[in-house]
This record gives sequence, C-alpha cells and structure tokens, in this order.
Amino acid sequence: MKKFILYIFVIFFFFFQKKIIALDENLLNQLENYLNQFNNISSQFIQSSSDGSQLTGKILISKPGKLRIEYKKDNKLLIVADGKWLHYFDTDINEIQSVIIEKSPAWILLKKNINLKNDFNIKKLEKKSGKITLTIADKHFENIEKIELVFSASPIGLKKWIVTDYQEVETTIALLNIINKKKKFNPKNFKLIVN
Repeated sequence: MKKFILYIFVIFFFFFQKKIIALDENLLNQLENYLNQFNNISSQFIQSSSDGSQLTGKILISKPGKLRIEYKKDNKLLIVADGKWLHYFDTDINEIQSVIIEKSPAWILLKKNINLKNDFNIKKLEKKSGKITLTIADKHFENIEKIELVFSASPIGLKKWIVTDYQEVETTIALLNIINKKKKFNPKNFKLIVN
C-alpha cells in the first residue's frame, strides 16, 4: 500500500512538474514574440537609481540595433546606438565612450530576432499579481550582473527594466506613454554628430 501511494505521488509530481515547465515555456514564447515585435518605439521614461538620483527623458528604438536616449533639463548626456556601437556622449565636455551593442544591456531590446533561451541565461521567470518578471544575465554584458524586465500580464506590455551592476547599484527605467510608430524614424536620429 505504501509503495502504491509512493508511485501515485511520483506520477503526480512528474506531471505537475511537466505542466509547470510547459506553462513557463508558453509564457516565455509570449514574451519572446512581444519583444520581437517591439520596434519603432517612442516613449517618455523615468530613470531612477538606488543611489537616489532620478532623471527623465525620451527614448527611441528601431531594430536592428538603433537607439536614442535624450535626457531632459540640464543633463548633458546623449546615448545613441547606430547599429553596431552604443555611444555615451557627454555634450558638456564633448567626450564619447562607446561599447559594442552586444555588450550592453540594451541588446535585449535591439536584437532583431530574440531567442531568449539561446541568447541569454534566464535566471527567473515569474507571473504574479498581474505582472511578469523576467530576469536574465549574459557573460558578455560589461559590468552587469543581471537585468530584470517587468511586463504587464494582460495584455503583455513592457513597463520597465532594472539593471543591476556588480556593485549592486540598481538603475530602473520605467516607460511612460509608449507609442508604436507606423513609419520608420529619420535615420539621423541614430547618428552621433559631434561638433
């Protein structure tokens, strides 16, 4: 009798585990499809850091590999991805720092065709209280420990992402008023012009 109960438990556990994995796969596929269609996007954003700083600005995304981030007020930083490089341009001191896009956390939003399981190390996938959190890591990201992408669950929509570096500093980008443009952006938006 004990063996019978044990077998029933093992069978139940096995099928229960399979169901969980299947649900995760289904959810992962939904996120993947969403991200692959996340193109020609314009949005306002709020950037906050665990050190207490907060900035606002506008972001443009055009796949593959194109990005423009402009900050408001007195911030002199301009971030531009031109398809190969991600440039950080401090207009105040006329200084540029550049990194290959694949080594930046922006790559998950700029890659043309994302395969989440093959392209990244998935640390966590959780659906709870009307939101989905996907946590990823990649050994190619420079000085980045992990990235959390937070989506609304129904319908699926990217709300924010949280980048944590190896010093445990968290930077959160929350998107506001996302607009999906029907026409492509002017290519000049993604060219860094230095005087």
